[in-house]
Amino acid sequence: MKLLTPPLSARHKGIVGLFALVCANFLAYCELVLSDGLNFSYLYLLPVFLASWFASRAMGITVGIWASAVWFAGEMILARNYANASTPMWNLLTRAGAFVASAAILAQLRAKFEEMSKLAARDFLTGLPNGNAFYELAASEMNQASSTEPLTLATILVTGVQMVNYRFGYSAGDRVLCTIAKTIQQQAPRPDLVGRMGGTSFSVLLPNTTSENAHAILQKIHEALDVQRHQFAGPVTFCFSAIACAESTKTLAELLYQADNQMESIKVAGKDHIQISPVEDMPALN
Repeated sequence: MKLLTPPLSARHKGIVGLFALVCANFLAYCELVLSDGLNFSYLYLLPVFLASWFASRAMGITVGIWASAVWFAGEMILARNYANASTPMWNLLTRAGAFVASAAILAQLRAKFEEMSKLAARDFLTGLPNGNAFYELAASEMNQASSTEPLTLATILVTGVQMVNYRFGYSAGDRVLCTIAKTIQQQAPRPDLVGRMGGTSFSVLLPNTTSENAHAILQKIHEALDVQRHQFAGPVTFCFSAIACAESTKTLAELLYQADNQMESIKVAGKDHIQISPVEDMPALN
């Protein structure tokens, strides 16, 4: 899906538009050279598609008008005979209209496609990135970071939501999860690196954050959640399992695996607990 809607900068969009214009000129040149009845009409839609889908609607319309113009110029150079003198101008207008309409439709489809892609990457209840989207965002952040930078990955497990569901209904439990998600996102240094991994589990990536700083951040999140606890109408508690790396040498899969393993011991030990372990103290992922 991302291959069809890559996030291009303004400069890259300009390059795509320029390439589309060059393609239109190339098609016109081929039509001049191969002037033996070959029909290039549908091929002109290719540069229109490139500009509309990968650049912008305005660029697509511009390329569409330009493609019509160079097509018309080629026909004039070839001096083709028409029964009616107004036929070339009519062809120019109809082609330009068809290309402009195609550009507008393609740009609209691209916008709808992007909207669907964003919805697919979001948790439908809390609006946070879902598990797959968080994994991609966090992995990308780790790949961009220097290998010497510290980072911490924290997993937050919420317990007691099921009791809220049983006593007050699932709508009440949903409100609890939404409040928790909003609170975590508000307190996290990077709200874009907070995700709902599924059920009552959330993850937070803290790039360029040492173990000591991570503990302060997680303590702040816990205190904010504790303030909201009275609204939950149930015994909702929070377990924090964090893995700290002095250097970004581990993969995200390894950190998640180790955080989940540590969470099991935290749940056995008790509720409302924050535990941060250096990654060197955790067993390797086989």
